[in-house]
Amino acid sequence: MRTLLRGLHRWCGLAIALFVAVTALTGSLIAFEHELDAWLNPALFKTGDTRPALPVDTLMARIEAQDGRIRVTQLPLDTPPGRASEIQVEARPGAVGPAAGFDRMFVDPASGRILGTRKWGAWNWDRAHLMPWLNRFHRNLALPGQWGGRLLGWVSVAWLLISLAGLYLTFPTRRGRPWRAAWRMSLEARGLKLVNDLHRTIGLWTLVVALPIAFTGVYLGLGNEVFKPIAGLFGPVSPHPAATRAPAAAPSPAPLIGARQSVILARALLPEGTRDYEPWYFGHLASRGMYRVAFKEKDLRESALRVRYEQVFIDDRTGGLAGRFGYASGTPVDRFLVWQYPVHSGKVLGTLGRGLVALGGVLIALLCVVGVMRYGMRTGPPRH
Repeated sequence: MRTLLRGLHRWCGLAIALFVAVTALTGSLIAFEHELDAWLNPALFKTGDTRPALPVDTLMARIEAQDGRIRVTQLPLDTPPGRASEIQVEARPGAVGPAAGFDRMFVDPASGRILGTRKWGAWNWDRAHLMPWLNRFHRNLALPGQWGGRLLGWVSVAWLLISLAGLYLTFPTRRGRPWRAAWRMSLEARGLKLVNDLHRTIGLWTLVVALPIAFTGVYLGLGNEVFKPIAGLFGPVSPHPAATRAPAAAPSPAPLIGARQSVILARALLPEGTRDYEPWYFGHLASRGMYRVAFKEKDLRESALRVRYEQVFIDDRTGGLAGRFGYASGTPVDRFLVWQYPVHSGKVLGTLGRGLVALGGVLIALLCVVGVMRYGMRTGPPRH
C-alpha cells in the first residue's frame, strides 16, 4: 500500500506541480484582490463624494445617458460613501458605432459620474486590468471557454488525492516512533535530507489550508460535471432560476417594472428569517425578462462564518416572483454548496482566513518547488 501511495504522490505531484504552484501564488494575491486593486487604482475607487447614492433607476439612467452603446446589467447596492461602484455593462442591442471594448464602469453612485472603464479578465498592460486578469488566470489559466476551469478542477482532484496520500506516508511504520517527529525538521540537515524535511514539514503544516482549498477547487472547476452530481446523492440540488426560466422574446420587451420598484418588491418577498438582510446588488437579466436583487447578512464574507445571502428574482413586466435562490430558500445540499467559495477564498473566517490563504499559497508554491527539487536530487547523476 505504501509503495502504491508513494508512486501516486510522486508522479501525480510532478505532473501537477506547476499548476498548483502558479494557482497558489495567484491565489495568495487575489485573497486581497479588492485592497490591492484599490491601492493600484485610487482614481477608479475613490470619489471624494460622501453624499448618499442616487436611486437605482436614476443612477442607471445617468450612466446609460453618457454612453449610448451600453446598458447596465448589474450594480452594487452596498457601496460605502466616498467609494466608487463597479458597474457591469453589456452592449446595447441595436446600438450604432464601434463596440465599447469594456464591460466594467467605475461610477460615483452619488452623481453618476463615470471615473473609468475596463474589461474584466483582459490583459491590457496597465494597472487597471492587473488584478482582474490575475483573478481570471487563477480561475482558468486565461484559456478560452471552459477548458481552463475544467483542467484546474481535475488538478484539484489530483491535489486532494496526493495530499491525503502524503499525509498517510508520514505515519510511522514502526511502533513506538511518535508521529509528532514528522512535524519537525532537523536544524542540522543538509542536502537531500534538508529537502526531504522541508517537503514533509511544509506539507503537513499547510494541510489545514491545502485540503479545504483542493476540495473546494473541485467544486469551482467541476461543479456541474462532478461535484453537484455527487452532492446530489445526499439530497436535492436546486436549479438556478436563471437556468430554468425560458428566454424572453427577441428583442427583449421593455420592462414595465422599474429597477427601484423591483428592489422594494424583492425585499417583501425575502424568505422568513432574512428580512433583516442588507441590499447587496441589483441586476437585470434582460434575456430572461427578470430582475435579480441580492441581499446579504451583515458583514457577509468579512466576519467569520458570515456566508448567508438570498437572491430574489422579479418578473420585469408583472412584478411577480420569478424565483429565489440562496441559503434560507435552499435545501441542505444547497447550503453546503454556498460554503464552498467562502472556504476556498478564506472569507469564511474573514480577514484572518484571507491571511491564512495568502500565507498558505506562498508555502504551497514553495512545497511544489521543494518537491521537484527532491525528485531531481534523487534521480540526478551521482556525485564524486
